[in-house]
Amino acid sequence: MSSLPSLKKKTVEGKLYKRGAKTEALIRTCLELTFDELCNQAEISARSHANYIPSEVLVYFLRQTKTHNNDDQFYRLYQLLEKRIKRACLYYSGVRLSDNDDPDVHILDFQEFVLDDFAERVMLDRQRYEEKLDTFECKFDKAVALRKTDAMRKMYRRDKPKEQIEYDEDGDITADVERALAELHPDVSSIEDDMTYRFQLQRAINSLPEDERRVINMIFAGIPSESTNLDTPTISKLLGCGPQTVRNRRNRAVKKLKKMLGTEVKDVN
Repeated sequence: MSSLPSLKKKTVEGKLYKRGAKTEALIRTCLELTFDELCNQAEISARSHANYIPSEVLVYFLRQTKTHNNDDQFYRLYQLLEKRIKRACLYYSGVRLSDNDDPDVHILDFQEFVLDDFAERVMLDRQRYEEKLDTFECKFDKAVALRKTDAMRKMYRRDKPKEQIEYDEDGDITADVERALAELHPDVSSIEDDMTYRFQLQRAINSLPEDERRVINMIFAGIPSESTNLDTPTISKLLGCGPQTVRNRRNRAVKKLKKMLGTEVKDVN
């Protein structure tokens, strides 16, 4: 049986990082599966399930896609890991939020911060070996927890939003929002370009004035600007302003984002 490629990151004592014995055993087992079988099994989210595949194993296979240059396989595995990171970020200050809780905008910040960090490491690893990604391949949960701690430190330096918002647990961007912001997205030729764009977009959003940034974040969270249903939470209600004010803030924000991203994103291509 051929040995798996070694990791390259070293501890402070100078020892190479190593995957756990169980992780390596599961990687070898998964090598016997077809790619579709691997991904279908990876959809299992219950860790107690006999066929659950740990995230460390998925990171290994994600990194290997660059050796055969298969963007479709890379993107499918990345989406699986992205979903797991988003779910992990629902643990707020060490307490798991239930499906009925109303997480505030900080949860979205957790997700964006950790996903941006992970995406940056993955992009670098696609270009050359990125040692910082070894942490995720060794102890995925610990790596996510450390990134969440970094996110908390960053957010506590900002003013806290005063309102709470609701959002889809999976953090998916709704079709309406995709259409609304589609004009910002350049034509890209690869997964790396798409990830770079998203990374740049989030940085640009973070640079907006607070009133505009909150509107854009709420739009990404799938919250409607207004609704005829009085029980439906809307951006207008949460911010205490009229629908036209929300539209004005959104239009100003989109105009600024187009200006900030236009030339920069074209340079990526």
